[in-house]
Amino acid sequence: MLLGGSCHSGGARGNLGDSGNDSAKCKSIQTGTTADWTYVREGTGNSLEERNYAGAGTASDTKDPVAPRGHRLWRCVLAPLPLLLLPFLVPDLLSNKAPLTRELEDCKRQPGGCSLCTTSSGEDKMCCPAEACEFNTTTATITTTTTAGPEPVTTTTSTPYGPMGKCSGWGDPHIRTFDGNRSDYYSSGEYYLVNCSLISIQGRYGPTEYTNGLAVTKEVGIGGPLLKGNKLIIAPLAATWNGAPILQGRPSQFQQPGIVTIHFDDIGQLVDTTGGVDPSKKQIVHINISDGSPEGLYVQVNRWTQSPGNEYVNWMVQMHSRPGCDGHCGNFNGNGADDDRLDVHRRIGIHGVPDGPLLVFAKKTPIVIAPNRPHLQDCPTATMDNAKADCKAAYDHYSKACLEDYCFAGKEVALDKV
Repeated sequence: MLLGGSCHSGGARGNLGDSGNDSAKCKSIQTGTTADWTYVREGTGNSLEERNYAGAGTASDTKDPVAPRGHRLWRCVLAPLPLLLLPFLVPDLLSNKAPLTRELEDCKRQPGGCSLCTTSSGEDKMCCPAEACEFNTTTATITTTTTAGPEPVTTTTSTPYGPMGKCSGWGDPHIRTFDGNRSDYYSSGEYYLVNCSLISIQGRYGPTEYTNGLAVTKEVGIGGPLLKGNKLIIAPLAATWNGAPILQGRPSQFQQPGIVTIHFDDIGQLVDTTGGVDPSKKQIVHINISDGSPEGLYVQVNRWTQSPGNEYVNWMVQMHSRPGCDGHCGNFNGNGADDDRLDVHRRIGIHGVPDGPLLVFAKKTPIVIAPNRPHLQDCPTATMDNAKADCKAAYDHYSKACLEDYCFAGKEVALDKV
């Protein structure tokens, strides 16, 4: 394609004239198309014999060219150069079109290394690989050494990890999942807070003298390959590493090189920000676990011990997302809507961590479900919210018995004593 009246650089097939003095002349073609190429626009000459080029001088005689033949040849050769340079200029031009190429805004990690992206126009797109949504999956390398046999065996495992997130639990217990959903759990037992292939963080829920049968977090236990077979338990009044006491004063610390570093002090933020605790009484256990990422995996446990008989802990987990994780902290997939208590129960059940080698705690608390009576954990979230509000208004508090009656027998039964 030629611009204006310049000629094709192909030479032999160009319209450079066919005989005599015209053999080295560029001719302006009024028609838009020849047998060999199409022109962007026609020239300004009146005929093939009269060459009146706009802005380039005029000639009334074919024997009196506008410029020497050599000059005309250079025009023929140089004119297509900008076109030849376009392949080199296009990448640089496109790199400056950030608003067009970075259209994807809301990136949600999905299974299989893909991302669900919402464009600026609201359209959902699946993007594979996940980097299309600016979600960079990194690989952490974990080395585990076992000594069960006659000789130590070292195993290296590579696992991907994604963005950093935070999950927290406080009170009886209320949980804010990694993906931002608020869920409440009230029943006693040992449950997975976070359960991944490399880490198992478990919570032991149980009532106190002042919670009217409702559970709070009594202990946090941690195990799994990242701890290389060891078990860490943090309770309100004690902490153990494989059953042996640690952190017996404040401040104090405990360390297993390459595995975990723990500090016990009164420095740090409160997990419970509702105003229900006294900040001047805080006791905080900081747990830093090596997981192959630059930041590591961090668990914070706030101990509350000032009221005898009402000891409990609040907790917070900060970590990178990993494929296949689930628990009361949710599945960390970027979608808070599937972290509702009932959704979590459908995925992992209501019986908690099974008794056996997966249980970090020494003993399993039986989870009893009365015959012909649904479990409190099966109460729909909206009904539970109404039950808490109405029971508290009627009795100045809400108890496990009132919530169960409200959820499964009705409001009238739950409040018939008022």
